[in-house]
Amino acid sequence: MDEPEEIDGYDPPYISWNDLDFSVITMGMKWLPFFEDDLYLGMQAMNVGVVDSVVTEYEYALLKEWFEIERTPTETALAVSAMSQMWVYGLYEVLRMWRDRKFQFNKLFQNGGVDLKIASLSDDDPINLTIEVRKKQLARYKDDPTYRSSIDETWERIEPVYRMTELFRMNLAKHTAPGKDGVIPRAPGYGRINKWCGAMDYELIEKEGFYTTMNRRDIADALRKTLEKA
Repeated sequence: MDEPEEIDGYDPPYISWNDLDFSVITMGMKWLPFFEDDLYLGMQAMNVGVVDSVVTEYEYALLKEWFEIERTPTETALAVSAMSQMWVYGLYEVLRMWRDRKFQFNKLFQNGGVDLKIASLSDDDPINLTIEVRKKQLARYKDDPTYRSSIDETWERIEPVYRMTELFRMNLAKHTAPGKDGVIPRAPGYGRINKWCGAMDYELIEKEGFYTTMNRRDIADALRKTLEKA
């Protein structure tokens, strides 16, 4: 994949296409707590990495086309914008599911309700592996303090990525700032091509009313960095 030439004395803000390791997200997500022993949830997490590689290729193709024709390639930009938003929404759902499971398990543990919850999960479908996995995870959470600690530590690492994703999603999908329905962005969904990586830059409003610029690649790189430290 051809990329824009580097400017002497300036360090590009994004790792080049050739140096990106897309397996970091695909495999790193799979081995996080909750994902590692839940087959279907783990597959959903791995999809984040698989699709990241596809969208990144489209982003660089958009950048190359933009430089070659010296004007905005509208159709390609619209396609990249759509894929970018869908990728972030998908990542948000995966991370939100992980976060909700953590909070639910912790609440049950603190209230002494783990055994009751396990008993309430239906045994009517003996081949439903998802139910069996949930029961085992709950039991392990109650009995294994190391498991509980690993989940808390994982949340500390991934929460900043979750908050980035939440800000992006609330602005573009809900047309509001996280936690502030009355704080409304100026142009939700309107993006501009980033001159370094081809991702679409969006102007996002935070709940305090301040604006920040973010693109899908920023979130993907933050997730990669988090998983590399795991």
